[in-house]
Amino acid sequence: MNLRLYSIDGPVDAIPAPTAVTIGVFDGVHRGHQALISQLSTLHSPLSPLVVTLTSHPSFVLGRRQSEYWLDDPEEHLRLLFNAGAKYVAVLPFTREVAGLSACQMARLLYDQLQMRSLLLGYDSRFGSKNNDDFERLPEVAAELGFELRRGEPFLVNGEPISSSRIRESLADGRVEETAMLLGRPFSITGTVLHGRGVGHTLGFPTANIDLSATRKMLPKEGVYAVHLSTFHFPLSTFKGMANLGPMPTFGVDRPTLEVHLLDYSGDLYGQHVTVLFRRRLRDTMRFQSPDDLRRQLQLDLVNCR
Repeated sequence: MNLRLYSIDGPVDAIPAPTAVTIGVFDGVHRGHQALISQLSTLHSPLSPLVVTLTSHPSFVLGRRQSEYWLDDPEEHLRLLFNAGAKYVAVLPFTREVAGLSACQMARLLYDQLQMRSLLLGYDSRFGSKNNDDFERLPEVAAELGFELRRGEPFLVNGEPISSSRIRESLADGRVEETAMLLGRPFSITGTVLHGRGVGHTLGFPTANIDLSATRKMLPKEGVYAVHLSTFHFPLSTFKGMANLGPMPTFGVDRPTLEVHLLDYSGDLYGQHVTVLFRRRLRDTMRFQSPDDLRRQLQLDLVNCR
């Protein structure tokens, strides 16, 4: 099993101490995931908390999902896992070969390669091949090898457990405030500022055009949003802004774009790496009869944004 191992300081060659392990996709590392990872430390001390995370969604690899969009990017994913309390992270490339392993085979490999002495499962999690389903025999393997097997409690919000699919639904509807509440942070997209067509500047609303090509993230529902934009260049800065996500039908642009007009800002962000944090959806994307009509609507949007 080709695991890539990391500590908070970077890649490591091997795990040096006995561990408490949890395994899953952890898409978005939402508040439910965070609570589960926190339990690795609180319930299994003095074992080192270790998270095994997958590189691909099993449903995509096995052909049950046509596209693979995530709630986080790879570097962000690792950072969030460490922030949640993991001391080590093992990244498992999820292939059809890995998908063919039974639950008991996977548990034996984790025990051998990661010094696993405790395995904590999510409240509803299962793993292992459905064609060779021996998940119910995990307690037997745990007793044979001598590791503890436990299951976590669901993390409820408004009486319902948090799940990545629930977050995807809120994001697809543009309910980014609810998305932030479920994630435990605002949903964000990171990218480089590119030169655009200059349309916003001619309207009196100059924008930073964010490159979306490098992100693996699911995009929120198209529309106009109140946002914050954070820069990575020193000194680190955060600005309030108004973003258009989606096509620009008034100007015949059909592909998704993300353009941010910053409030009370003058400067040059071209080439900078920035993060856009979505705060509230203001309205749908609309087609206007003329640039003047669009300008008037943007002025109203600006008032709502402030």
